[in-house]
Amino acid sequence: MASAICSVASASSFTRMISVSSKAKSGHVSRIRSDARVSFVRRGSIPTSSGLSCCSFSWRVGRKSYSGCSFSAGKYNCGIVCSVRKLGDVEHVELPPKDTTFPAAPGIYAVYDKEGDLQYVGLTRRVSTSLDIHLKENSELCGSVKFEVIDAPERAALTDAWKVWMEEHINITGKVPPGNVSGNTTWTAKKPRRAKPDILLTPGAHVKLNVPIEDLIDKVVKDCNVVVFIKGTRTAPQCGFSHRVLTILNDLGIDYETLNVLDEDHNPGVREAIKKYSEWPTIPQVYVKGEFVGGADVLDEMVQSGEIKQLLN
Repeated sequence: MASAICSVASASSFTRMISVSSKAKSGHVSRIRSDARVSFVRRGSIPTSSGLSCCSFSWRVGRKSYSGCSFSAGKYNCGIVCSVRKLGDVEHVELPPKDTTFPAAPGIYAVYDKEGDLQYVGLTRRVSTSLDIHLKENSELCGSVKFEVIDAPERAALTDAWKVWMEEHINITGKVPPGNVSGNTTWTAKKPRRAKPDILLTPGAHVKLNVPIEDLIDKVVKDCNVVVFIKGTRTAPQCGFSHRVLTILNDLGIDYETLNVLDEDHNPGVREAIKKYSEWPTIPQVYVKGEFVGGADVLDEMVQSGEIKQLLN
């Protein structure tokens, strides 16, 4: 016999991650206690390796249904349930959107064609970016979309939510969405990007500069629409923040230039000179249309707010 305790202040809290205290083991969940407004129903248990058990539940808040999973390993509790509304309860949003701004947040989404048939169920770190890409590459298959933000940083939470929607669709229709069929790359294949070389300020080591390094930096900043000063190269960034900036720009489909501040042979002294130039103490540094934008955190915030699109346009 096992139980879990969950306390919620309102129904709206179920659109976010729910923490529970549970000693449930696979196959032994009988009931879950909760406040009077929420009733839980057991959906089943999924045994996994290494003594880890995953218990899947569905519940209702008012007229809305949700699903989620709790995890335990022996006497240790992960204490997390990721809630997601059932696919059938989520509203359609027309594509391309007229009055809706898609969130730049992790989530799952289901794309329907213009006849209303489900074509693909996906998971993503940024709902807005994925849908933008689908609209560019598969516009003829995009009639509407359902999406749900998953407020959890772990990829496992996204995968679990995705499985809930897939399972629901398969149980109703008896088939996998066309875009999710094994071997179908319509929605997942990335079109090859043109590999661009990193900017080199000098031909090589031991070349005497005829102009100050600051002047060369200024010319690069003003001549390039978008340029990023990073640690490492475009294809092999050497710090997590540089990698994060490049990932954001790649996801947005931005055409940009890169300059490796660690390359002392071709870019001597740039690592310290760029900090003085921008009066900003850290790297990476992003410049758009000759103006300093910021580093990884600032760029992330601009993506979340949608400001980055306005700036780049």
